[in-house]
Amino acid sequence: MKVEKFQVMKFRNFINSGEIEVNAEVICFVGKNGSGKSALLEALYLLNPVYGEEFDVDEHYPRWLTVQDRRSGDISKAVPIRAWFELDEDDCAAVNDELGEGAISPQTIVFSKQYSGKGIWKIKSSEAPIVKAFANTLPEPHGEFVRKYKTLDDLASALAEASQAPPVSGDEEQAGAFGAAEAALVQKGLVEEGLDGGSFEAIARILKKRLPKFFRFSDYQTLPGRVDFHEIASVADPGPASSGLRTAQALIKLAETDLERLGDDAYELRKGELEAISIDLTNQVLEYWKQNPSLTVTIDVDKETVPAPGGGQQAVARFLDVRIADKRTGYSNNFDQRSTGFQWFFSFLVAFSEFETLGEDVVILLDEPALGLHGRAQADFLRFIDERLAVASQVFYTTHSPFMVDLSKIERVRVVEDRGPDDGAKASSEVLAIDPDTLFPLQAALGYDIAQSLFVGPDNLVVEGTSDFVYLSVMGLLLEYQGKSGLDQRWRVLPAGGATNIATFVALVGPALDVTVVIDADARGFQRVQGMVKSALLKPERLVVVADAATLKNADIEDLFSEGDYLKLYNGAFGVDVKVKDLPPGDRIVKRLETKEGEFNHGKPADYLLRHHAELTFATGSLDRFEALIQLVNNTLS
Repeated sequence: MKVEKFQVMKFRNFINSGEIEVNAEVICFVGKNGSGKSALLEALYLLNPVYGEEFDVDEHYPRWLTVQDRRSGDISKAVPIRAWFELDEDDCAAVNDELGEGAISPQTIVFSKQYSGKGIWKIKSSEAPIVKAFANTLPEPHGEFVRKYKTLDDLASALAEASQAPPVSGDEEQAGAFGAAEAALVQKGLVEEGLDGGSFEAIARILKKRLPKFFRFSDYQTLPGRVDFHEIASVADPGPASSGLRTAQALIKLAETDLERLGDDAYELRKGELEAISIDLTNQVLEYWKQNPSLTVTIDVDKETVPAPGGGQQAVARFLDVRIADKRTGYSNNFDQRSTGFQWFFSFLVAFSEFETLGEDVVILLDEPALGLHGRAQADFLRFIDERLAVASQVFYTTHSPFMVDLSKIERVRVVEDRGPDDGAKASSEVLAIDPDTLFPLQAALGYDIAQSLFVGPDNLVVEGTSDFVYLSVMGLLLEYQGKSGLDQRWRVLPAGGATNIATFVALVGPALDVTVVIDADARGFQRVQGMVKSALLKPERLVVVADAATLKNADIEDLFSEGDYLKLYNGAFGVDVKVKDLPPGDRIVKRLETKEGEFNHGKPADYLLRHHAELTFATGSLDRFEALIQLVNNTLS
């Protein structure tokens, strides 16, 4: 089963996070320090933690609410984490095989957890197939008796009554059979002792074993460079999450060896084992660590001299040493002396390997991963997430680094911001309409992407803002799906941050690179861009005006949509139900909406398109106008 969405309530600085949708295998939480990103992951981890930690009211409950909620009794009822899970066919089969075909069908279930640790399930099930399957396990005529009932509550009550009634002469065997059936219900977990019936508990018992475990990795699990054998052996399995010794255990498991083989007195056996481990680890690390391909990982064993049992001295294996060598210099040093970024990356690779081979569903939670890595190395880690982690597990991570935001997969991003004690922290997918400080990592990522594009290729398409970027990119893809003309893949679409910035941007890069500009005829910066054409700083054929693809003289890009199509985006973005007949007369859709509803953030409808384009259909006229604009743009390619 997979996480579909989750909600955090009354946990640290969250009062109610809202339902956080999970629409991708990888979700990236972006926000300022102290916004609540780490709290989100911590609450989710405690829903079903790998290492068994529990909620702590004193540590986790919002401090400013503790006294009043303790007085009102709300703390005892608080549910800090709730998650929706999608059941797959294997999950349903596990239930139906045990309880009867049809007991449960593919669906979304809800699992919540209180501060007390009590789990709360919400599952839709049918008891009739369970009763029927149970009846088939009984001899006749008892099976026939059971089949008359449709719910376990009714059956349990009838069995209890039948088994406890004074037997009629000759019916002692029947009464005993009913008593045995009652006991069988209890044994199968279909009802509790005392015959409180319900398939709910039995299904929850089966699904609990299949609920994904949550694995959270943080800096405190970094692998020590030198570890005492006895300390490794003393860490209980599954061990505390707060100890790097757990990572050392995972290292030994990853190498498919044990302390006994590593400490073998036979030199050749021990040396061969250590070299095999070192080669394998080096190959795994260098697959994703591109900053220095000359590094090699070396695992060594250090011995110490201790008193021998019969007197004298003897050398025994005592310490496991992890060393990193650089082939360029031939020099090696202890793992602890390497950069914090490399220590983190290597430690995570080792720690995760333990769960990669379990064959169980694991959700990976990474709190500020790769923070100590260089920007290029962070990009390598993003590739590691996609190619190694996300193929087997869902991955949720937090960051405030622009290098850890993949703008080509912006549907992954959730922004987190703390709105103060009245509202608490919130998580939102509306990345085009959010607090500027919170948005900074996305802006910086966009700036980096633009800077990179200037060195990648000559074909740059400059648009006014992120909304234009979304409309052209998404509608271009939808056109391609229908076999029509989409945006040429050679284009690097660059939002300038407003029409007034376009002229400055073109002036800076125009002499060296081919630039095409798409702009609304009524935009504030339009006159300046036209001035650049007159000054020969921009070729006239490189200026594309949106109105040239529309039926309106001063059309905005939103006017390429039919009225009804744009209202789909507007209504979806703001949760309203404005109809075309409700709009005042006029031509430009945005102006008409602002006249009726007041000014609004133009980024929200674009964001709604980005999130929901797979669910939407558009009129032929909308598609034709966007295709016309995209063809005008593509025709300017050199």
